[in-house]
Amino acid sequence: MSGNLITAASMAERYAVLLDLANVLSSAQAPERLYPAIHAHVARVVPTTSFHILVVGGSPTPAEVFAFGPPSGDALLSTAEMEQLAQGDFVVRGSSPLEPRAVIAAPLVRKAKMVGCLAATRPSDQPFEPADAHFLLAVGRLAGVALYNLWLYGEARERSRDAARFEAVARELGASLDLGAVVERIAERAHEQVEKPIVIWVVDDQRLRAVASAGGAAVRIGAETALSPALSKLLDDDVRRARITLAKRANVAMAAAAPLMLPPGSASGGEFGALVPLSLGERIVGIIAVGPCGESPPDPGSVQLIERMAPHAASAIENARLHAEVRRLSLTDPLVRLPNRRQLDAYLAREFAAAQRGRPLCLVLFDLDRFKHYNDTYGHHEGDLALIRFAEVLRRETRAMNLSARYGGEEFAAVLSDTSTDGARSYAERVRERMFAEFDGRLTVSAGAAAYTESMSMPAELIIAADRALYRAKIEGRNRVHVES
Repeated sequence: MSGNLITAASMAERYAVLLDLANVLSSAQAPERLYPAIHAHVARVVPTTSFHILVVGGSPTPAEVFAFGPPSGDALLSTAEMEQLAQGDFVVRGSSPLEPRAVIAAPLVRKAKMVGCLAATRPSDQPFEPADAHFLLAVGRLAGVALYNLWLYGEARERSRDAARFEAVARELGASLDLGAVVERIAERAHEQVEKPIVIWVVDDQRLRAVASAGGAAVRIGAETALSPALSKLLDDDVRRARITLAKRANVAMAAAAPLMLPPGSASGGEFGALVPLSLGERIVGIIAVGPCGESPPDPGSVQLIERMAPHAASAIENARLHAEVRRLSLTDPLVRLPNRRQLDAYLAREFAAAQRGRPLCLVLFDLDRFKHYNDTYGHHEGDLALIRFAEVLRRETRAMNLSARYGGEEFAAVLSDTSTDGARSYAERVRERMFAEFDGRLTVSAGAAAYTESMSMPAELIIAADRALYRAKIEGRNRVHVES
């Protein structure tokens, strides 16, 4: 570019360009259209070799978002010049023969605050004039407002998308009342946000229990760890301040959370992680643990998205737990805390179907001998205590894979899967002997056992067979076990 090609634009030309630019800026809805438009209008009255637009982001140093022409090769503006722009002044440099290029810059301003800057260069023998700088200042004021409005528009659009996304997540999390399904969805959605290992922990009586994971987390589901005072305080502080814990594991408080981040035996040095409390008010119901993450922490913006999801996740977990508790109560006898007849029937139906496919099945019915006489002698309160004590005997003697239940009144039942008649007899005898010892013979129990046979077509037939055996035990003198042959 030679000097005779650069002619001073008239004031009218500059004013006309500013009017045209104002119209363009008012209608632009995307930065990729706005940046070239700013350059094109400036170039109409201020020819340049290169043109740059920088905006202020998360860092104090503006980032270049648009460049026209050859790269500058080094910092276009010094720190002192950036401070000059921040004061609302322009920069003109290059009138000296020692300068390799002429530089002009002006701030992008909104409400007296610099949100970025415009900068341009051309050969040093074609220096910029003060009129060029004043024109660029005017462009910077117009463009600064437009860029800020565009940022606001983008933020509003992103928030709208986020709101729609989180509304969908909230609907998805609330669509199930099964705790297992809920926590698995929470883990999956959290992993989608940070692309790091995720473990969901729930709080149970001052202990944390791992209930779901995603992203290759090595923590075993069902693993438990104490809710230590340090971790409890950390989470309580987070809830009160409504923020996320994001810190290196070497931090004392995060060290208390080591079991949440790493499987047993893992190296702890240099691991980063995040803990997002799942809270209802000031009560912690669980934690989303992110990590281990290698040598760098998860992206804070991604973790903040998990934080926004946390209230929905906490509500979904609490709703699922309440539903499970209501269901448990509806299937549990309120006095003896054993499954009730409703749960017994459902369980027996499933096991009966398995027996039809070939798995051994026995049913034992128990009846407390002369229980009415015991009630009349010692009172109904003692009668209730006797039922509770017998239920405890059944709990201790019944394997976890089987089910013992209150059948009704002073009658109880035990469904024994993978058990032969000899096994059922042995089990019933242990219960009978334990009951005799428990009450020193003042209260005894009779039992009748029966096994599934191929001739049976429905669970009721197995119940009838066990009831026949119980009747035989009664008429044969009580305090004994009879097995239907």
